Amino acid sequence: MMFNKAPDFTVLMAVYGGDSPGLFEKAVQSVFSNTIQPKDFILVVDGPVGCELAQLILSLQRKFPMRIVWLSMNGGLANALNVGLHLVHTEWVLRADADDYNLPYRFERQLSFMREGIDLFGSAIVEVDKGGQRLGYRVPPCETGEISRFAKLRNPFNHMTVGFRVDLARCCGGYPNIHLKEDYALWASMLMHGAQVANSAEVLVEATAGRDMYMRRGGWRYAKAEIDLQIHLVRCRVKGAFSACLHGGARAMIFLAPGIVRSFIYEKMLRHKRD
Repeated sequence: MMFNKAPDFTVLMAVYGGDSPGLFEKAVQSVFSNTIQPKDFILVVDGPVGCELAQLILSLQRKFPMRIVWLSMNGGLANALNVGLHLVHTEWVLRADADDYNLPYRFERQLSFMREGIDLFGSAIVEVDKGGQRLGYRVPPCETGEISRFAKLRNPFNHMTVGFRVDLARCCGGYPNIHLKEDYALWASMLMHGAQVANSAEVLVEATAGRDMYMRRGGWRYAKAEIDLQIHLVRCRVKGAFSACLHGGARAMIFLAPGIVRSFIYEKMLRHKRD
């Protein structure tokens, strides 16, 4: 079903040299294959990329209405998204990742949240490997109270499904520079500022994941990021200092554990299996 007078929104995506050209092309095409089109599409190229990816970006720019920002150095996802946020002219921004597929009705389904004035919203995802094989589902809490409680323990939103009010995100200072935790940290800041929040249990994005990703995400950098995140959550009054120390210490140990252990925890304990 098509809507007249849909709220204006911008799709914000960042891409860097390590992204797969094939998955990136599919991700961009999925944005413009949606039943509702964005008012604007901002792509931030985070530092130098290879020749193949650079040529693909230019080719897609000729095919689709895209605003592209080329950053001379790789500054990380938080910096790239903050650069993009500064350029958004619409009331709403919807995030899209450079290696994930947006289902054709994603934006249409999320119009209701914008019309109801929800400041921050998202949906469930299905995780797939690079071959498209389904691995599991991440279904977030949906109601405001559930989201606030869940935020004390884990990220209550799937970043690649999220939409939010631009002015509120800017008021919060944008994405904090916490490695791979920048989204969770921003949600905490927005909750502290009284954001109205909601999620849908419907799957609207196919997110690329897999054991190789879980195996890579380990080491001291990831452990430190977890500690930094817990400090931020305390500052935002999402949780208390004692639980932050407990959870931060436990998760830091997981990041320092062998990759096969992390993979087991993610695949068997933190994801739903359903058909």
